[in-house]
Amino acid sequence: MIQFDSKKSFYKTPFGAVENGTELRFRIKITDGRTASFVHLIIHSDNGDTIQTIEGIRETILDNGDTVYRFSTVIREAGLYFYFFEACCPVADVEAEGEVTSKNEQTHVFQLTVYSESYKTPEWLKSGLMYQIFPDRFAKSSSYHPPEQTKNLILRQDWGGEPNGLPDENGIIQNNDFFGGNLKGIMEQLDYLEDLGVTVIYLNPVFEAYSNHRYDTADYKKIDPLLGMEEDFIELCKKAKERGIRIVLDGVFNHTGSDSLYFNKKGRYPEIGAYQSVDSRYYPWYRFFEYPEKYDSWWGIDTLPQVNETNSSYLDYIIRSEDSVIKHWLRCGASGYRLDVADELPDEFLEALRTAVKAETTDGAVIGEVWEDASNKISYGQRRKYFLGSQLDSVMNYPLKNAIINFLVKDMDGCKLERVINNLCENYPKPAFSALMNILGTHDTPRILTVLSENSKDEGHTRQRLFLAMLITAFMPGIPCIYYGDEFGMRGGRDPENRRCYEPDRGDALIYKFYRRLFSFRKRIDGLNDYTLVPRSAEGSLYSFCRSGNGGRLIIAVNAGNQDYLLNLAMKAKEILKDYFISGNVLYERHGVFRIKENSGIVVYIKSL
Repeated sequence: MIQFDSKKSFYKTPFGAVENGTELRFRIKITDGRTASFVHLIIHSDNGDTIQTIEGIRETILDNGDTVYRFSTVIREAGLYFYFFEACCPVADVEAEGEVTSKNEQTHVFQLTVYSESYKTPEWLKSGLMYQIFPDRFAKSSSYHPPEQTKNLILRQDWGGEPNGLPDENGIIQNNDFFGGNLKGIMEQLDYLEDLGVTVIYLNPVFEAYSNHRYDTADYKKIDPLLGMEEDFIELCKKAKERGIRIVLDGVFNHTGSDSLYFNKKGRYPEIGAYQSVDSRYYPWYRFFEYPEKYDSWWGIDTLPQVNETNSSYLDYIIRSEDSVIKHWLRCGASGYRLDVADELPDEFLEALRTAVKAETTDGAVIGEVWEDASNKISYGQRRKYFLGSQLDSVMNYPLKNAIINFLVKDMDGCKLERVINNLCENYPKPAFSALMNILGTHDTPRILTVLSENSKDEGHTRQRLFLAMLITAFMPGIPCIYYGDEFGMRGGRDPENRRCYEPDRGDALIYKFYRRLFSFRKRIDGLNDYTLVPRSAEGSLYSFCRSGNGGRLIIAVNAGNQDYLLNLAMKAKEILKDYFISGNVLYERHGVFRIKENSGIVVYIKSL
């Protein structure tokens, strides 16, 4: 039997993804006291071609009879690779009266991510706190008076009322009820956000559009007049920067709105759009099957005509020209982009966009909306290259979100949660893993408190589940992201229920107090972004992990079940327990040992003297 564990340093170093040109060292064990006639490490590229077959060198025979073989290699080109080991070992044939024959054995196939040595990601994505805002529903300033609108819309006067998600008489969900949130309203909340500890604001789309969600862009170079003017956006970025807060914009570049400057299906814009004439300068951006009524659209939604992102004039407009969309808003003060439906943006487009962002501002960020493991994602039959060094800095960490919810609500199996996190840690390049956007809820998912209420005993139990989820999220590598209002316990199902107006006066003060305390505690950890994730223990309903570095370590332990667990900190000589943060019922048992009771958790900060 061949024994190998890619997550243990005895078998593979360095751990996980590596820069191109790094020496890789492997070991395997041949167990049962057998000696192999040959052992091979076989590495193949993503397309299945074998690029290396390496003969193993026998290193030693252990006391238990296992034989250790070693291998070493270097991969020069960035890419996604897969590897396995094979060995030819003697096997006794029972049916042939013990005659010894040879048999080839193989291990499972393992992933190896090799990324460019030049791959760097922004330091500000590796610490701090992100806050996501749905602009129409966050804050409304009475100091801004939008101009008269030509689009069909409903201006609501009942801030906090029930959002309209029902179809009209033609069966179409218009998403055209607006509550009036605006950029000046966000500016008026900057002191609050700074006090909460926010360092990054991620704004859902702010460009002119027909709908209240604004994912149907009408003009990429114009702030939606209901939100404000370009001058307001510049002022927002300036005032946020004064408080140490960056602004990240939502880039919706896979499709436009049908009611837009570019497509102009309703004829509301003075320039001739693609729908109106094949002579429109925007016509080459779109794919028509039967002009003009049948065209390619996002998921078949005809109000969202899909663009050809590799069209030269589209690339120029969005990315390459001197006053391209990307460059324009960075120069207005934005610090980067979250890319909507990144799975549907071609490699050429992503690479050109990242190049433009980094040329404009070296620490600009490019974050992708990817719902799965972004290191090996296949989209429309094509393997994506997000994390090889030329496309994305980070992604929204949906795998972590889903695993935490499953742990707390469904299976309460710490081993499953640990496996998801360890796989991401192994598959993702360190520059990306340390900059992940760690979410518990977004505009595309039900509110986290609503999700955590499933099978819950009562409101207090649900609230405590949220606190445990935050203990994990807040101390994972990357930047935790709060969806607006979650810090006050907003509830709601899917769209539009998860996009209600922000009303802190109606919020849960206990939840807000917890968020404040948690992020105040987190801020006191010196150099947290340099702390390495170290797996610790997972058994039953317990999940525990460690962050280590900078002369200290953090131990985070969460008990999702109803049995007590003893947490032994394994304190070393010349270590002190500097601080701790408790959620729920945790008892001090004895020196270096805590008893974590039902639905409770703790974060312990240990420093070396």
